[in-house]
Amino acid sequence: MKNRLITLSLYLFIAGFSTLPAAAQQLLLTNGTLLDPSDRSSIKQHLLLDHTGILARLDSIPPDFTGQQLDISGKFVIPGLIDMHTHVFGNRAPNSQSETMGPAAAAQVVLQAGVTGFVDLFGNEERLFEHRRLQRSGLIDGADIYTSLSCLTAPGGHCSQFGKTRTIANAQEAKQHIGELAAKHADVIKLVSTIGGRLPSLTPELLKTAAEEAEKHGIRTIVHIHTLADIDSAIAAGVDAITHLPDDGVISADLAQRLAANKLVVIPTLACDTDEYEFMFSNVLQSALAQKVAAERILQGYQKAASEMTPQQKEQAKQRTEKYYQSIKNLVAADVVLLTGTDAGNYGTLQGFSVHREMEKFVAAGLGNWQALASVTSAARQFLAKPTGLQPGAQASLVILHSSPIADIRNSQQIFAVVHQGKLIN
Repeated sequence: MKNRLITLSLYLFIAGFSTLPAAAQQLLLTNGTLLDPSDRSSIKQHLLLDHTGILARLDSIPPDFTGQQLDISGKFVIPGLIDMHTHVFGNRAPNSQSETMGPAAAAQVVLQAGVTGFVDLFGNEERLFEHRRLQRSGLIDGADIYTSLSCLTAPGGHCSQFGKTRTIANAQEAKQHIGELAAKHADVIKLVSTIGGRLPSLTPELLKTAAEEAEKHGIRTIVHIHTLADIDSAIAAGVDAITHLPDDGVISADLAQRLAANKLVVIPTLACDTDEYEFMFSNVLQSALAQKVAAERILQGYQKAASEMTPQQKEQAKQRTEKYYQSIKNLVAADVVLLTGTDAGNYGTLQGFSVHREMEKFVAAGLGNWQALASVTSAARQFLAKPTGLQPGAQASLVILHSSPIADIRNSQQIFAVVHQGKLIN
């Protein structure tokens, strides 16, 4: 009875829309199965939405509905995917000229892979700022861009070798830069810790100061880590998330428990660290989606690199891959929240496609399919303080799949259509 009342009230709510001009801009997806990672529900219903968000879930089609209808019988609907760590530089491969993109091109390309939003964690600050401003003003489209705008690192530290960035040498500079980024509405703050590495690192004291300053502005912090010591520093600083896995060892079961106890989110970028090997020595790049989003020369570059790799190099790459997988297994066992981030723009990644590879690797390491799907949808949106799931009020950015990713996570690549901000893309 309760469900009937809810359906009736939603119907009455929708009926009011049919008399408004905006009704013509509404989209009704009919007869699909709605997979909501936020509550792990799987329900066959109709879904009504427009550019403002999801309006209603319906058991019957309103007889006077005048908007656009799309019958998706036999299909599955999931929230749009969000890549929580990317760079819009483009695609790179050994033995190949890079496929250069930038914010505008990358935002269009990743949509084809079902990625309706991404977090750029370092690039050209002004270019990112202007593209995001134009996008949020409704003047240009493409996947939603969230960004740290810059990378806060030690003078001469990581990020500075790739271009202009912001550096922190003392507490005053930390406060100044974070204040300026807050004024530009940075979606997150990226900090760099590379203790024991080749490049200078923010000290644990400066990392803590920066994290506290970001918290004053209500901005969440993500720390690029390189070593196990960096993880200790991040925990002590009270940051919100770390990205990458340590190069100098495995995250132990005890360390994973500490991360969980401190509610630290981890964005492992496992695909970036392991897929270069698999791009060369498996059939991964034969995927129709990979071939859709990347230039042929990029795919061929990996094939050529494979033919030139020595047996010793192959073994080293294999051992490195196994080390990263063990860290993920320990994080999964400790119930640490994992978010899907690809570090796209680097070798071993393809814009948009690598999001699906990251989910696949999570599942291979022991994460359940629902959890893997949440890592790139509801959990990602929760981190960004955005509405989650497929309920009324959530973002109208969705992916329609031919087959269920709950049955097989690789089905996330079987894309029938993408909806972004209420607009049917393909």
